[in-house]
Amino acid sequence: MEFKSILKDIERKCSKVAYLCAVHMIDEKFNNKDIESISLKDFFIDYENYEIFLNDYVNVIYNKFDSSKEEVYNEICSFFEETPDNEYLFLFRLKKLSSQNPLSYMNIEDEDTRASSILKLENKINIIESSTYYKENEKELSEDIIKIKKSLEVVKTVAGIK
Repeated sequence: MEFKSILKDIERKCSKVAYLCAVHMIDEKFNNKDIESISLKDFFIDYENYEIFLNDYVNVIYNKFDSSKEEVYNEICSFFEETPDNEYLFLFRLKKLSSQNPLSYMNIEDEDTRASSILKLENKINIIESSTYYKENEKELSEDIIKIKKSLEVVKTVAGIK
């Protein structure tokens, strides 16, 4: 399916916000260059592209359409008949999680803020572990999560969080 045809189908079958986000992402990524050579499906199901190319469009998504990047992502994945709970989303979440060092939370002086930050990190781990993609591939994917969980448990013990 060619680029213009895909955009017309998205406009016809998806919400206005999903269509506008798709156009915005293409404009940001390709800036009127030849995009026929890439797979738009691969581009649109890669969650990191939503993070990269919709950051400057977030106010429109939230304020004008009362929506979110996640809702747009889910809708576009549905359009391409792909599950949003996929490898791309998993890798995006893991990358965000891996960039956080649980031990650094011990430097937060305010106990309530420290506890809140630690619990938010734990929630991010729980979101990953409860994802379908992770459950289906747990054997191969669990090593990275286990390392982060062990560090988190040490921090929770030291911080006195149960």
